[in-house]
Amino acid sequence: MELRDLATAGAAGVATFLVVGAVVTELALPFVAFSVLVGLPVGAVAGLTVTVAVALWLADDVGPRRRRVAVGAGIFGVVFLLVFAVEAVLLGTRLSVALPVATLVGLGAGVFAAVRTRA
Repeated sequence: MELRDLATAGAAGVATFLVVGAVVTELALPFVAFSVLVGLPVGAVAGLTVTVAVALWLADDVGPRRRRVAVGAGIFGVVFLLVFAVEAVLLGTRLSVALPVATLVGLGAGVFAAVRTRA
């Protein structure tokens, strides 16, 4: 396993943590007073799960379907983080706009990469 594979797995995990954490926090907001205390652990578990899955599935001895999923998830993570950073930090876009846009762009790039990957 190369450093690039580990970085890709890490990016996928961080992106998953941010997306799942934000979604769960917002969905729990009407029902739980401190909904962030629900969203952060759920996002952390989801992010850790995706990180481990992508790292294991980018190994050389896995089937083509798992490798495609891992590449798609990894590319989603990298593109999501780049778009989110550009929108939120450089352009000063509100987080309520930056998060969905980065998610959609990342999903598009991830699906494209997964379809185009040769196993």
